[in-house]
Amino acid sequence: MKRFLISLIVTCAIFFILFTQISLRELFKLFVRIDPFWAALGSAAYFMTLLFRALRFRLLIHSKDISIDEVFRISVFYHLSLMVLPSKLGELSYPYLLNKMSGISMTEGLASLIASRVYDFFIILVIFLFSSLAFQNIFKVNLPIVVLLTLLLILVVLVAFFYMNHLLTLVSNVCGKIFKFIRREESKPFLWVQKKIHEISEDFYAIRAKKTYFAVALTSLLSWFMIFLLFQAFLLGFGVDISFVKVVFGSTIAVIANALPIGGIGNWGTLEVGWAAGFLMTGLSKEQAIATGLGVHILIFVICALLGLLSWVTLKKKAPLPAS
Repeated sequence: MKRFLISLIVTCAIFFILFTQISLRELFKLFVRIDPFWAALGSAAYFMTLLFRALRFRLLIHSKDISIDEVFRISVFYHLSLMVLPSKLGELSYPYLLNKMSGISMTEGLASLIASRVYDFFIILVIFLFSSLAFQNIFKVNLPIVVLLTLLLILVVLVAFFYMNHLLTLVSNVCGKIFKFIRREESKPFLWVQKKIHEISEDFYAIRAKKTYFAVALTSLLSWFMIFLLFQAFLLGFGVDISFVKVVFGSTIAVIANALPIGGIGNWGTLEVGWAAGFLMTGLSKEQAIATGLGVHILIFVICALLGLLSWVTLKKKAPLPAS
């Protein structure tokens, strides 16, 4: 309850600041004049985003084959959880749902989730780097600093992926020294933590052993292309004429900001702040940048909620969720 209240306060504070810069009337006008064609195209792109991410999860799961319709439902519920649960707790919904709906261990779910996030960060950073280099005359950024920081982050992501086993072993050893220092190395909580870290390490090794690098990278790239397409479709639907390249650059800033460990409700607030910062760099006015960020986020939430409802109805018809 305390965590939820803190997250709620953080989110409300961010929205309070945003709404001091725009009015509700401006946001309302966006939805009144939205073009149905572009709204439908953006919705279809979001569906394809979830489909490609479901395919990626299917490729990363190593213990057994899961049908695409089942992993698609899990993907929908997972993305919906990311938007409603506080303090990044939505991330844990994926291994939980995978365990409850498909019988996959929590540790394998965590390992596949970590792997998928590594691919995401790598691709988004590479896209951001190339968009900054290729269109440096368009964007008002300090290019050398941007390139240096981006390359550094890409290196960190690659090291994290290829040396994840060693990193997990290091974490386990550090935990062991801490518990030994407080003379609790034989306690059940510590032994349980060590066991789970070891299992995650083994699951991560099994994922790498599948050598599905190209297929996972391709589905990740296609999912991001669809995300950028839905962003541009919704912006065009709102009457904002903007090139695809500027959409890629501006929304990439929003995605990076959304990854920051800020304890709000879901990704509400953080995504809007990153969106406003990114699209201000592309030339949008402050009012347009803030209003469109809120508008796009609301549309995505509504579509995901509808897909979640549809997935729940079809799931209940097929088979009830296992008892917890």
